[in-house]
Amino acid sequence: MNRKKMLALLMCAGLTAGMSLTVYAEESTEAASEAITEDAAETAAQTEADGEDLQDQLSAPTDFVMDPNTGEYSFTATDERTGYYFVRFYALDEKGNEEGEYITSSKRIKGGTTGTITGTLDLSEAAWGSYHVNLTAFAPAGTDIKNPDPVKLTVQYGVGQTLERPEMLVMTSGNQAELVVDWWTLCDYAFTQYMPSMEFTFYSDAECTQEVLTDVVDLEPLMDTLRKNPPGVIYIWGWSTSEGPHFYTAVNPEADGDSAFGASEKTFAFKNDIYTYELEAGTYYVTAQALTKDEFTLDSKVSTPVEITLTDEEPAEEFEYVTTELWQDPQLMDMPGANPGQQPDRIDTSAEQGISGKLID
Repeated sequence: MNRKKMLALLMCAGLTAGMSLTVYAEESTEAASEAITEDAAETAAQTEADGEDLQDQLSAPTDFVMDPNTGEYSFTATDERTGYYFVRFYALDEKGNEEGEYITSSKRIKGGTTGTITGTLDLSEAAWGSYHVNLTAFAPAGTDIKNPDPVKLTVQYGVGQTLERPEMLVMTSGNQAELVVDWWTLCDYAFTQYMPSMEFTFYSDAECTQEVLTDVVDLEPLMDTLRKNPPGVIYIWGWSTSEGPHFYTAVNPEADGDSAFGASEKTFAFKNDIYTYELEAGTYYVTAQALTKDEFTLDSKVSTPVEITLTDEEPAEEFEYVTTELWQDPQLMDMPGANPGQQPDRIDTSAEQGISGKLID
């Protein structure tokens, strides 16, 4: 092959390769351009969808504050499409979960505007314990606009306050002591919606320095046994005329033969709030103290000690009893019962202390 022909072939090959590279580059550029166009279209579509979602969602109110002692509240309305608002209280369990229905609520707060809204919430139903205060915005009826999540505050009541000092009855037979928490004491705890733990301590000396036995029981389970007798609100903590082991005779000093005050006396056995202990023979001094379950409320004062004597015999039907000085028998109507706040001589009752709340969030 001569040099001219070879040169011509090489030139043809180079030209063909150059054309192929040019076509490939053009195709790649076109594909990339199409990909960018598709991405842009998807982004635009997503942005439009997000915008539609935002249009379908009410804006939550902001700057929600409340005075937990006066009930005065304020917040900033941010969306004039809101139909109305509610401020509501929910009691919390020991794990911080909302329990059941709200316990108090504001009236319906009119929406339709933006700016500061103020009001005062009735706190008469609030008691010791933890609560959520929920501010919820609602869309007008008949619209598809979604409601935002509630704005929440957490409030603790009973802050810095002291639990009521417990009163008790102690029945003894043989080597056994049965401790009964005073029903009026239980009623006052239940009224504040704060059932503490109770610590019973047995000492071997009158000065209460030589501890023999200490036991702590939780009073919260008693709420599952509580009954109320209509039409009055009489708290009934459990009693029986057929199941013992020991039957106590309660006296009603108000009766005086007047049937309007119920029976003058009634014999029954305590149930549910009775705690039984067996110890060696000897003389003991027994106290009770209500223990707080949180860092905001203070333990009660210790009850006055009661002196008991146990023997080495097995318990029998016969028994002796002794009470703390402010013990009061349950009142006797159709059945034994008690009501909160009807024993004004108690130590550190909630009625004497009022109520003190604090925002803890």
